[in-house]
Amino acid sequence: MLAPVATVAEAVASALAGAGLIDVGEDDALILQVREAVPEVGICGHGADADIGYDAAVAARSRRDALGNPNAQVAKDQSAEDLLRDDYVVAPLRRHALPPITDGVVAMVLAAGDRARDLCERPAWITGIDHRIEAHALGARDLAQSPSTRLAAQGAGVFDASGDAPGAVHVDVAELHAPFAHQELILRDALGLADSVAVNPSGGALAANALMVAGLVRIGEAAARIMDGSAQTAIAHATSGPCLQQNLVCALAAEPAGPAGKGA
Repeated sequence: MLAPVATVAEAVASALAGAGLIDVGEDDALILQVREAVPEVGICGHGADADIGYDAAVAARSRRDALGNPNAQVAKDQSAEDLLRDDYVVAPLRRHALPPITDGVVAMVLAAGDRARDLCERPAWITGIDHRIEAHALGARDLAQSPSTRLAAQGAGVFDASGDAPGAVHVDVAELHAPFAHQELILRDALGLADSVAVNPSGGALAANALMVAGLVRIGEAAARIMDGSAQTAIAHATSGPCLQQNLVCALAAEPAGPAGKGA
C-alpha cells in the first residue's frame, strides 16, 4: 500500500533535514513533530480530555490554571471548543498551541542539610536530577517519542532502569516544560505519568515562556508547591533544542531521602 503523499513528503523533508541538505525552520520542525505525534500519542488526549482536540484541551487547562499564577502572561477561563475556532498560525498549529513571547528572569537558592532548614521552614529537597541529549538532526530521531526524557527520569530516580508502564508514576505535581501543546502529551508518555498527576498547575510555558529560563521556572514552580505544603512529591522538566532534543528531569520531595514518588 502506498503511503499518503503528505506522509511521504514529510518523511523526505525530515530525512533531508537530518542530512543537512535543506534548512528546516522552527515552524517546519514543529509541524513534522506534531504530525508524527498525533497518531502515536493519540489525538484524544488523556482522561477528561478524551473527547476534545488534544492541543486545545491542554491549552484550555493551562490558561485556566494560570489564573492563580500572578506571573502568568496568558490566563483565561476559555473552553477548548472556543480555542478550536481560532485560525491556524501554521497548520495544524493554532495560536493557543504556541507559547507567548515572554521577558522574565528567575533566581533560585540552593542549600544543603541544616542550612536549608534554617533558610526555609519547609524546603523542597532535590532527590534526583539528570540531563540527556539526543541527536540534533531531526531525521535521526522519532519525533513522536522522547527517549532522552525517559532516560533522564531514570537517572533522576523517578523509576528504575527496567522502566514502568505508562501511568505507573504517581507524584503530586509535574511541571513540564512543554512550550507547544502537543509536547505535553509526548512528555506525559515518556515520564509514565498517571492521569491523577497535576500537570503544570502554574499554567506552564503556554502561560509564560521566558527566554532561556522557562525550564528553571518549572523547577521553581514545582519546588514552590512542596514549600507551601500543597504537594509532597514533584517532578520538574526542562528542555532545549529543536523538538525536545535536550531534556532534564529533576525529582523533588518534602523529605530529603528516597525517590520522588513511585507507587500509589
